[in-house]
Amino acid sequence: MFFFNDKGVLGINARNLLYVRPYNKKKVIKMADDKIKSKKFLSARGIPVPKLYAEIRTKQDLEKFDFNSLPSSFVLKPNHGFGGEGIIPVASKRDQLWVTASGRKIGKDEFINHISDILDGRYSISNVGDTAFFEQMIISHDSIGNYSFRGLPDIRVIVHNLIPVMAMLRLPTKESGGKANLHLGAVGIGIDISKGETTYIAYKNKIIDEIPGVGPIKGLKIPFWEDILMVASKCQLNTNLGYMAADIAIDKTSGPVLLEINARAGMGVQIANLAPLKKRLQRIEGVKVTTPIKGIRIAKDMFGNVVEKEIQHMSGKTVVGIEEMVELILKEGTRRVAAKLDSGNERTIIDEQYAIDCGLLEEAYEYDDEKSTVKLKLSIAKERIQTVADIEKITDSDINLILGRRDLVNFFIDPSKKIQKTNLPSEKNVDNSKQTKPINVSKKPPYGEVDQKLIKIDEKLKLLYHLRPTNLAEEHDKFFKNFKKNPQFEYPELKFDLYNIRKELDQIVTDETPVGILFEKKREEIGYKIDLLDSRSFAEEFTRASVDLYGKPSELLGKEAREYLKEASITYSQPKGNITAEEAKAKLDKVFEDYALKNWKVKIKEDMVSDAIAGKNNRLFIRKGAQFTPSRLENLIIHEIETHILTAENGKSQNYELFNRGLANYLETQEGLAIYNILSQKKEEEKNLYLSVSLVYAVDLAMKHSFVEVFEKMLDAKIPPERAWRNAVKVKRGLEDTGEAGGFTKDFLYYKGYRQIQSFVAKGGKIKDLYIGKFNADDIDIILQIPELKEPKYLPKWL
Repeated sequence: MFFFNDKGVLGINARNLLYVRPYNKKKVIKMADDKIKSKKFLSARGIPVPKLYAEIRTKQDLEKFDFNSLPSSFVLKPNHGFGGEGIIPVASKRDQLWVTASGRKIGKDEFINHISDILDGRYSISNVGDTAFFEQMIISHDSIGNYSFRGLPDIRVIVHNLIPVMAMLRLPTKESGGKANLHLGAVGIGIDISKGETTYIAYKNKIIDEIPGVGPIKGLKIPFWEDILMVASKCQLNTNLGYMAADIAIDKTSGPVLLEINARAGMGVQIANLAPLKKRLQRIEGVKVTTPIKGIRIAKDMFGNVVEKEIQHMSGKTVVGIEEMVELILKEGTRRVAAKLDSGNERTIIDEQYAIDCGLLEEAYEYDDEKSTVKLKLSIAKERIQTVADIEKITDSDINLILGRRDLVNFFIDPSKKIQKTNLPSEKNVDNSKQTKPINVSKKPPYGEVDQKLIKIDEKLKLLYHLRPTNLAEEHDKFFKNFKKNPQFEYPELKFDLYNIRKELDQIVTDETPVGILFEKKREEIGYKIDLLDSRSFAEEFTRASVDLYGKPSELLGKEAREYLKEASITYSQPKGNITAEEAKAKLDKVFEDYALKNWKVKIKEDMVSDAIAGKNNRLFIRKGAQFTPSRLENLIIHEIETHILTAENGKSQNYELFNRGLANYLETQEGLAIYNILSQKKEEEKNLYLSVSLVYAVDLAMKHSFVEVFEKMLDAKIPPERAWRNAVKVKRGLEDTGEAGGFTKDFLYYKGYRQIQSFVAKGGKIKDLYIGKFNADDIDIILQIPELKEPKYLPKWL
């Protein structure tokens, strides 16, 4: 049986023009082509990949390489290889010879020659020098491995818009030499996306009845199918490849493992599924998908051979069942009600007795001689609806609300989706004749729980730790040997799954009360932090996420910083003082004693970058060997103790711990307040503002310039080389290649915060109010509306 090129089949030219070029940026394609880099990147984001044993990048590496360091089984691959070329899977080692998966024996000399060919670019997609690497050999799960000839079978999943569009199982054959590449003679078996079962067998662009030498395979259920789809969709979420294929193997012991991602997937998957790929891609064009879970659900509904439906109208719509629990939003709070979704009804109906119980008849009005209506506010699957409902008697004893099609335009109804009811008694069987207020009303979310959940998620991210380069000292030494070479930074691997953290964050519910508004802002801020970590090493995406989180200097602020530095009459310097760390500790201990902060202690610590910093567990750390001038020590007291520590201590007395840890955007106000306090007490504006203004300038420069250019401009602004290096690192951390434009914008907040405090005071704001806890001054009106808000106990002596 031949597969004819009918309408809707996607060809290579159409794939490149319609999907690869518009949806895949060159930079991301470059990463996908780099197998080592892409798998390290995805592994750090929770995607399972084979263990990397070793890399050989140069002929010198090859000469020095100890082949005895390799395990008995492994796979040798070219980093930028394509089409399965250059791969050698080694199953065992016997008598100083390696035995491949196909049974061929290879000696060390042949291995060296083959690796040399890889380094010369023989198997590279662009025919340029390449890297060879050794990785773990995956032993296939028996359920599919039994159909394969020696090599490793894999599953290719095409993903677009987070939706797995089409998939096939690729089985190595004797002809393909144990490789799963169709052009080498492997077979492709279509997979029903909905059920995860095999369908048709494709061999050399034909449909055949059975696998040569093996037999039929139709109806085989693929193990771990949900996990496979999730891995594929999460790969797209993390890489920003708009159109891609994920090649996934099923390990005998650990389950799905990503072998590689492909930005230019071949078209053979269409033949194996007897389905045109272009038509499927067109059907999901414009569908709003925010998570892999939703993408998988849509894929199953749209492309399952059994449940395939025409749902083009669902673009951007929420999937709901025929029956749903709906939140009815009343003046007294919210009430959960069992509702039926009936597109056969034009208008929404609320049960008459239920409306009486809820006190809604007082708000009802008649729109004809027979029917009364009432305005309702509803929430279904987190979607808000405002509607006018008819008041009628509903005969179904379990249903109090029927949603009509006028209110269902933003939903897709899935008949198989089951209602999630709470274990409450049927309200229709309860005597409510004496009730004037609805029962089971939720007046507000459990703020204490929300407070702790937000803190727990925020702590888990450890944002600044994960943005601190692990090779900072090495790059520092290299840079000071050659000021013209941009540092290449590496970062700690993420030990958690950002997708699961985002999912946990999305489940947090807030409301429109003052506390609810503040918590919602914090929730959004944490979401931006997740975006920031998710885009590390990708300059454009990382910069955008940083601007979402912290903002960036306005044109006016940038100009102000440039003019200030140009006209400044001083040169930045850090004079060496005569107050030792031990003497400073004694003075700081006395300050804590004066403020009755007996729980705070000063500790001298080695291996610190800063000379002093307030840490966790009520400790103020001083670097061993640090020396201070009297003026600098006074600044330290005002900044760390009389601003940050006093505010945090006052936050502890509030009802929610976030007042101590920090509500959304608190950093801007805290750092601005510290500068304002120093300047208002010491009247040394130019010297104390110089560094914070230079950071505004550095952030502004980083948006369009490289690390080297930022560093050079810092020198021009009379910043010493070491401080210029630190400023450039501050604004370029988060990037891998610091030669790219963009960066981390946080550090402009110090000066912006100072301007914020000046404006706050000019408008009549009270500095005392900013000591209530750690929050942004722009939220002061919301803060002061919170019931049971406590006055600040600790204030600087001048207040």
